[in-house]
Amino acid sequence: MHIADSIRRVHSNTNHLKSRFASAEPVPMLVLDNFLDASTAHKLSTESQDLVPELWTQFTRRGSYMDECKKLEHAPVLRHAVEQLNSSTMLNWLSDVTGIQGLLPDPHVTGAGYSRSYQGDTLQVHNDFNWNEQLRLHRCLSMIIYITPDWQHAWGGSLDFYNQDQSQIVTSVPTLFNRMLLWQYTPWAYHGYTQPIACPETQSRRTLRLFYYVSNSTHNPDDPPHRSQYWFDAQSGRAYDKREHK
Repeated sequence: MHIADSIRRVHSNTNHLKSRFASAEPVPMLVLDNFLDASTAHKLSTESQDLVPELWTQFTRRGSYMDECKKLEHAPVLRHAVEQLNSSTMLNWLSDVTGIQGLLPDPHVTGAGYSRSYQGDTLQVHNDFNWNEQLRLHRCLSMIIYITPDWQHAWGGSLDFYNQDQSQIVTSVPTLFNRMLLWQYTPWAYHGYTQPIACPETQSRRTLRLFYYVSNSTHNPDDPPHRSQYWFDAQSGRAYDKREHK
């Protein structure tokens, strides 16, 4: 069974999930455990651990650190997962769960893909980028799937979400294997983990991240939306759809 089909089958109560998403604080969000089938989750974990160092780039900002990899051509498990999680089936499920219509994927995996963080690393409190320049689309949803088996809560790495003035943590989401965290972008979706990760040197906090977008484009008033135009009006010099021609 395809990944997206499995998600839609296992997590089929979308009305309930939509209610949970909408009522979450401090921003609309949803946490789902056992999100992927177990085989896929373990394959992602193994691949993210075994990819050679040359395929990774380093993200560092204000003391934060993580390795990132989005080279799909060298990561077949990741590539298949991204294709499935960006599929029409998945986008329709996300729309059902969030109530957001017109969701669009990012085939370029900008800022997404695998991530790895290690002992002593932090992710300082921040709000995410809101605009994808390559796609020219507004970011709408962020998805994280945790893919480190047997991660211990005592090691830290829980993703904390703060109130608008960042004075207190409102929600903390522990790093549990095969857990999916989905949240809606807002200008005040501040999150991070400021306590250094305390995992063993042989471990890493590994994730698969994907972002989804929406467009605020409107149609060109000089060329309004229409069906394919198989008829031509010689007098006006314009093609037209016969059912709309007067």
